Amino acid sequence: MSSIFSSLGRDVSIDIGTMFTRAAVGGRNSMVEEPSMVATDTKQEEIVAVGEEAERIVQRMPDVWRPLTPLKDGFIVDYRVTHTMLKYFMHKASNSVRRSSVFLSAPCGMTDVEQRALMDAVIQGGAREVYLIETPVAAAIGSGMPVLEARGNMVVDIGGGTVDIGIMSLGGVVVSRTIRFGGDDLNDALLQYIRQCFSVMIAEQTVEDIKRNLGSALAPLDDEEYTFQGRDMTNGLIKRSVIHRSEVYEVLQEPLQRIMTEIKNVIRQTSPELVADIMQYGMVLTGGTALLAGLGERISSEIGVPVRIPNEPEHCVVRGLSEWARNLEQMERFVVASKHRKGRA
Repeated sequence: MSSIFSSLGRDVSIDIGTMFTRAAVGGRNSMVEEPSMVATDTKQEEIVAVGEEAERIVQRMPDVWRPLTPLKDGFIVDYRVTHTMLKYFMHKASNSVRRSSVFLSAPCGMTDVEQRALMDAVIQGGAREVYLIETPVAAAIGSGMPVLEARGNMVVDIGGGTVDIGIMSLGGVVVSRTIRFGGDDLNDALLQYIRQCFSVMIAEQTVEDIKRNLGSALAPLDDEEYTFQGRDMTNGLIKRSVIHRSEVYEVLQEPLQRIMTEIKNVIRQTSPELVADIMQYGMVLTGGTALLAGLGERISSEIGVPVRIPNEPEHCVVRGLSEWARNLEQMERFVVASKHRKGRA
């Protein structure tokens, strides 16, 4: 496997997501972005492919190859898969991993045992050293928030498996929370609705297409429709169906309200001084689900604060990790755990 970067002992930043993993090297704009998946032989249980290749062969021959993901709800559930996948991404991003420092994002609620296991997987993959930073901190840095200034900064990162919320000031994390709930739950709600109301089984990509084309956090002004096809659950044949924007809006209400409730709970735990800063400067919304139509406007309306969504919000965490790596001495206080090849820091 060849590296897409010509790097020599550069820092490697990795954002392990429930759906996608992103890796970047040094200050370059190039990035590896592939599904967080491995494929195994259903008979031997041997890992035969990772990332895009794993997704491709599983889709082509689901009876022969079985997909495995290392994360559930944003947390590691299979360390063998995690080790294999991390090694793949590290070596694809850098051709000199053994001279590299690896910077990883971690959910706020990750235990010490989980942190050590994650760092061990990176060291076993060949890295010289590894540093962990909480996901909302990386997202805040990647979105350009002034996390070192004496003011409250709030970020809400909505990934596939988790919602990571953080409030920072003066280079420190004041309040942080990870909820094991995310964009995947919106997809699951849509999938269940389609199965129950249309008696059709559809692919995950079809669900994503429906959400992207019709999904909205705000009440729709029109009732646009979307045609999709799947397998009829009664006879096993291909069936074409039509779903409307109003249906998708209603399905997404319950999971979206859970996100709103958690944001409100974090604000309730925050000091009045920092809340005043957030009211003035607003919050930043990152993660792939930030692209859901109207979500920023709904949060702003319900919470009562301005909401900013940066360009490519799904890339904010890996951008923040790269920025953090370049300014490690200045931002060292954000390190939650670290390990070196010859011992633990």
